Amino acid sequence: MNPAIQAAGAPFLVSLVVAMALRPFLPGGIGLAIIGGFFIAVLLTAGLTLQPLTATRKIIICSLLLPFVALLLELSVVMLHSAWLKRLIQTLPALLLATAALWIIWPVVQRQEGIAIWLMATPVMLYAAVTIYGTGALGRMQKQVFNAQAANALVLAMGTGVTTLIAASALYSQLAFAVSAATGAVIVVGLLGSKEKFAKLDMLTVYAAAVPVTLLATAATVYAKLPVLVLLCLAFVPLFAGLLLIKPVKLIKPRQRWLELIVCSLWVSIPVLPAIWLAWRAMGPVSF
Repeated sequence: MNPAIQAAGAPFLVSLVVAMALRPFLPGGIGLAIIGGFFIAVLLTAGLTLQPLTATRKIIICSLLLPFVALLLELSVVMLHSAWLKRLIQTLPALLLATAALWIIWPVVQRQEGIAIWLMATPVMLYAAVTIYGTGALGRMQKQVFNAQAANALVLAMGTGVTTLIAASALYSQLAFAVSAATGAVIVVGLLGSKEKFAKLDMLTVYAAAVPVTLLATAATVYAKLPVLVLLCLAFVPLFAGLLLIKPVKLIKPRQRWLELIVCSLWVSIPVLPAIWLAWRAMGPVSF
């Protein structure tokens, strides 16, 4: 099958249909559309066989399950009254992702000795924790943050897809592009809806978009040729998305929602540019 259909066409179409179907009845579950799009991409590329349990299959398992675990943790916070306990539970998704990232790269880590173990594991775990924590923080904001959340999810997925493609990991890049296509479908549904109804993305959508691409990037630093410094650049994507909510950064505010989203995405893409340059420099000229 054509890779463009596997990585873009099929995930976009499936996610669009699911999102449109869920929008009138379950707006808080539209994240299922992204999970559905990713699932279709997995079926078309890697398949669903779980044995042997390779790094890619670990990523697939975590990407399909951890968004729901993170959502349950976020929902449990609502029932708590203690502020410090709320903050503690809100850090658990980041800790879960860091642990998942370590699990994925563990076959290589365990072959290292001494300080080499920490040099390999620490950047990967920190990237997973920081990225998911920043993305979750965007999702928890009460004001209208649709553009910031959408730009963060879309740019993080596309940046991961481009950099992993340059790092000579075709499968990882296809899965990352599938998440970006599925996220794009959800964004389209959001733009077609009323501005008040889709003032922000639900937490399941936020995590469903961020978890797989975060794990794909971390794995690519070990199993492909993605430089660790690329993770540092990509970790700034949620920060740049958060800066969109600060008034001095709002230099342009178009009336059209889609044009405003483009402007926001261009702003959030700034840290992705050095990430692409670093990946390109590490690989040398790549023939596509």
